[in-house]
Amino acid sequence: PATIDHVSAGDPLTPVTGIAVTPIASLAVLRQAAGAGQNLVITYDPGFWSSSDNLDGMEGNDLFLLKRDVIRDHHLIVFNLHDHWRDRVPDGLTQGMAQALGWAMAKEGGVFEIARTPLLVLARSLVGRFGDRTIRVVGDPRLPVRRVALALGNAAQMPTIALLNGPADMVLAGYCREWEAVEYVQDMVASGSKKAMILLGEIVSAAPGMKACAEWLKTVTEIPVAYVEAAPGYWS
Repeated sequence: PATIDHVSAGDPLTPVTGIAVTPIASLAVLRQAAGAGQNLVITYDPGFWSSSDNLDGMEGNDLFLLKRDVIRDHHLIVFNLHDHWRDRVPDGLTQGMAQALGWAMAKEGGVFEIARTPLLVLARSLVGRFGDRTIRVVGDPRLPVRRVALALGNAAQMPTIALLNGPADMVLAGYCREWEAVEYVQDMVASGSKKAMILLGEIVSAAPGMKACAEWLKTVTEIPVAYVEAAPGYWS
């Protein structure tokens, strides 16, 4: 009944010439899509810096006006596809990440079984696969990881704690409040529990799922569809 999935910018009556799928409708992504003739931008995360693209207080903001004008000048339509993509069975982001990593879900569901790998080795392999320059790891580098649960995007407090108290050795997440799930893992480790967490960052964690979204869209429309990379927000 409540969703952030909506046309967040542009005229929904505009004829679609091409579709760009991306983790976030950043200014760079919008410009790239416009240059390629992709005027419908389907984004996982909102493009106007709030969970529901709330524009209160944006009147006169120079960056908002610039982004708005890029959308208007190139007749772009921005559509937020977040909740419905996550509500698919299997979940769109989870399916995309599993495909990217070649992981198979355990029979009981929700947990992926991988070859037993030390936490540090697993983290380094994720850095290499995704080019993730700001990956963060919580736990003993020598911990042998066999069972992994996913909390892609925002790893909310209670759902992530439930995953940590389940059969998984590690939670692979996008990001979270550091004083919530991160501190919980640190306290688990201090208490003697063999648990860990890897934080990929929001964009890196959502990218495989949105690539899968682009591939799915190609099966339901004859309009050209392309995945557009969004640059992660950090460097280290």
